[in-house]
Amino acid sequence: MQPFRFHHRLTRRILAGVAIALTVGVAQLPVSAATEYPVRPIKLVVPFAAGGGTDIIARALSDKLSTKLGQPIVVINTPGAGGTIGGANVARAEPDGYTLLMWHVGMISSAYTNKPLSYDPLKDFTPIAQVATAANLVAVNPQVPARTLKELVALAKAKPGELNYGSSGIGGADHLSAELLSQVAQIRTTHVPYKGGSLSTVAVVAGEVQYVTGSASQVMSMVKAGKLRPLAVMQKQRIASLPEVPSAPEAGFPDLEYKTWFGLWGPAKLPPEIVARLNAALGEVLAREDIRAQLDKGGVEPAFSNAQDFGAMFRAEHARWSRLLGDIIK
Repeated sequence: MQPFRFHHRLTRRILAGVAIALTVGVAQLPVSAATEYPVRPIKLVVPFAAGGGTDIIARALSDKLSTKLGQPIVVINTPGAGGTIGGANVARAEPDGYTLLMWHVGMISSAYTNKPLSYDPLKDFTPIAQVATAANLVAVNPQVPARTLKELVALAKAKPGELNYGSSGIGGADHLSAELLSQVAQIRTTHVPYKGGSLSTVAVVAGEVQYVTGSASQVMSMVKAGKLRPLAVMQKQRIASLPEVPSAPEAGFPDLEYKTWFGLWGPAKLPPEIVARLNAALGEVLAREDIRAQLDKGGVEPAFSNAQDFGAMFRAEHARWSRLLGDIIK
């Protein structure tokens, strides 16, 4: 009987060792091999108040994207500090694909205008895809006595520092575009930052500030409702959703060119399998005619790219704006 008991104990030890080895092996497998991502709801952080350009794009995509991925995508608005509060939340999140960030070019500028930051835009995020671009519009409260961009510039020159413009926050895309306008037109106006593009747009409508240079997606509804008067599109051509609004060259300012781009990021060290899954799903959603029509109606142009190209573009934009920010933001 002794040999039997010995072999029985030995067999149990071997089986236990095999079980441990298998457990460790599974833990070390890539996320996609261990489990089929995603298996629970995904949080999509928008670092501004609801209703702004970034929020509109995020919500337009989230419904179809959740259907494609088979899990709900919950848009979480986290406004404040030019988007850096929401950005910090995502930078600190686990790189498991369940906390993502929708932001725009302001992700770069905010790093320079909201120092010190707890994160590095280049090191602490994983680029997933560019999703869209939107032309910026110069729009004023209808009570402002300026029906053209030249008239607004003349008014600003007649009253240096007295005209106020609103933005989504210090370093936001509309802050940069307004400062670019000031630089090109050689005017001096006063910046009033809010916690999101929707809030700054409402402030112009309410007369708290005189004008805004927000993305078309941000100001479109108020322009269509006649609550804002658009003066110019800040690019070389008009946009289909507002064909009556002149381009910057037509308005007399050929060097006034600014377009907001939007993208999706995850925390640093996001597994390549998850990046590929999200990128492919986004590409399919952005190719849908109904989504393209919905975005176009809001003045947004789909602009999809793979993760590698988006990362390269983001690094190039970071280098470009790093050179320009000293001249634009005082």
